Amino acid sequence: MAPKDVARLWEELRHRDPEEKIDWIRQLAKDPTPDAVEVLLDALEQESWFLRDQAAHALASLGEIVLGPLVERLDSGLWYTRAAAAAALGRMGAPESAPALAATLRDPNRTVRDAAWDALSALSRSDLAAHSVADAIAALPERARRFALDGLYARDDQAADRVAALIADPALRAAAERAGLAQAAGDDDGLSWLDVVGNDPEPRSAR
Repeated sequence: MAPKDVARLWEELRHRDPEEKIDWIRQLAKDPTPDAVEVLLDALEQESWFLRDQAAHALASLGEIVLGPLVERLDSGLWYTRAAAAAALGRMGAPESAPALAATLRDPNRTVRDAAWDALSALSRSDLAAHSVADAIAALPERARRFALDGLYARDDQAADRVAALIADPALRAAAERAGLAQAAGDDDGLSWLDVVGNDPEPRSAR
């Protein structure tokens, strides 16, 4: 695909039917020029769930070149952009995204928090990324750490057990790093971080 002006790309994308939009987004991902990447990132800010979801899938396939921009969008003023960025990071599976995703668990929007948990859970299923998730969660305050683990257990007991074991034994995380594993590659309800973890619930990992 020849380089095109971003505005022109948007016009071509906006006026296509759903099946054509899917094909067009795939074409943008196959030839990720700077303009094409910008269009895909901008799609995360659109109100259309369909467009955001397709763009998130495409961005996840691009890897390192969009890792930074996706992490930046976890701080977007639009809750659905933050959720879409978290979803893309989870699909990408980059261990480097774990700290930002763990921090996103404090988001005031439930959908965003769920997307961050889903992404962390996806990372935790990989031996290559689980230790990064463990490091990120271990760095949280104690109550926040319990809150994060409880969300992981709600999604995947086995992956959460792996992360909990790594948190409990820092030597395992250090061994994983030495082995080179780190190198592989709602509704807004006004909740504050303390509101979310203030009851100091017992983690399911303590069973």
